[in-house]
Amino acid sequence: MKHKLKLLVLLLVILSISACSKNKRYSKLSENLYKQGNFHAATLMAIESLKLKPTNPQAQQSLKDAYPRALQAHRNDVNQLKEEKNSANWPKILKSYEAMEQLSIMLKSLPTLQDSNSGETIRFDIYNYGQEIAEAKRESAEHYYKEAMHLSRMSADRDTQKKAALTFKEAQKYVSGYKDSEMQYQEARRKAVVRIAVLAFEDKSGSRGRYGALSELLMEQIISELFQARNANEFVEIISRDQIDKVLSEQQLSASGMIDESSSARIGMLLGAHEILSGKILQIDYSAPRITSVDLIDKAELSVETEDGEREEKQEVECSITKYNKHTSLKAVVSYSVVDVSTGKINHQHSFNASKSFTDEWAKFVGGDRRALSSVNKALVNKMEPLAPTDKELANSAMKELADDIITDFRRYLR
Repeated sequence: MKHKLKLLVLLLVILSISACSKNKRYSKLSENLYKQGNFHAATLMAIESLKLKPTNPQAQQSLKDAYPRALQAHRNDVNQLKEEKNSANWPKILKSYEAMEQLSIMLKSLPTLQDSNSGETIRFDIYNYGQEIAEAKRESAEHYYKEAMHLSRMSADRDTQKKAALTFKEAQKYVSGYKDSEMQYQEARRKAVVRIAVLAFEDKSGSRGRYGALSELLMEQIISELFQARNANEFVEIISRDQIDKVLSEQQLSASGMIDESSSARIGMLLGAHEILSGKILQIDYSAPRITSVDLIDKAELSVETEDGEREEKQEVECSITKYNKHTSLKAVVSYSVVDVSTGKINHQHSFNASKSFTDEWAKFVGGDRRALSSVNKALVNKMEPLAPTDKELANSAMKELADDIITDFRRYLR
C-alpha cells in the first residue's frame, strides 16, 4: 500500500513539473508573439498559460496587453473591409468575427483571475458575436449565389457551368440550402457533366486470343476503377458497361470492331456520350520458360576423427550439384485515345508498356559429401523445381498494370 502511495505521489510530482514547464513555455511564447505584433496568437497563448497556472503574473500581464489590441486589430479589419463596399469582402469579414468569437470563448474557459500583485479580480470585456457572424454568413452566401447565377447565365459551355456549380456549392458552405442554390447547383452540374463511354480495346498484337480476352479485361478494369472513383470528380459520368452493350446490341454493332476515330464518334452519339475512351493492344511479346544450368562444386574443411579415435584431423570434402535457373517474361504495349464525339477529333492520347517476368532457381544433388554444401546451396538442393506462371497469367498481370497507367493518365486529363 505504501509502495502504491509513493508511486502516486511521484506521478503527481511529474505531472506538476510537466504542467509548470508548459505554463512557462506558453507564457514566454505569448510574450514573443506580442512583440511580433501577433496579438491574437499572443492572447491565446496567455490563456493556455493561465489555464495551467491562473496566478502567473507574466501571463496575466500578457493577456491584459494582448487581448484589447487583438480585438482592435480585428475590428479595424472589419471596418476597412466594410468601407470598400465590395461583397467579395464578406468571407474575410466573417473570418475576423469568428476570430473575435474564438477569443471570447477562450476567455470564458478561464477561472476567475486574481491579480497577482493587487489581489483584485481581473475583468475583460467579453462580447457575443453570434449576430455579426450570422449576418456575415448570409452576406457571404449571397455574394457567391449572385456570382454563380451570373456564371450560369453567361454561357452554356461546360467549363462555365462547372464554375457556376462550384460557386453555388460555395454559397451553401456559408448557409446550408441558401435560397435555391442546391437546385441551381444540380442544374449547372447537369450541364457541366462530361459523359464518357469506355469501349473494348482492339487487339492489334496478332495474338488472336492466345492470352484470353485481354481487350475485355482492359475495358472492364478501366470502367470498374473509374466507377469506384467517380465521387472524386462530380463532373464526370461514366457510362456503364450494361448501357454500352444494350445500345450496341440494338444497333447490331461490335464495340471492339469499331474503334477508329469516326466510328468511335458514331458509337458515342448513340450512347449520348460526350467523349469516347478507346484504345489498341499494339504488341505482346512472350518468352516461354527457359531453363539454364551450371555445374558447381562446393568444398569444405571438416574435422574428422582418426581411425584410432584418439585425435581429429582436418579433411577437405566436396559436393557436386547442378544449379538451374528458370526465366520467362512478357512485354505488352497499349495505346489509348479520348475522342470528342461532336467533332470526331482526338482530345488526348498516350501509349504505355508493361513488362512482367519470372525468375527462380533451384539445384539438384549430383554426388559427394552433402556436408560441403553452403547454406544457400543446401536450400536450393532442398527446393523443388518452381512452377512458372502461364503466358495468360503474365498477360493478365500486364493488362492490370496498363489499366492502372491508363486510369492515372486519364484522371490527369480530366483535371
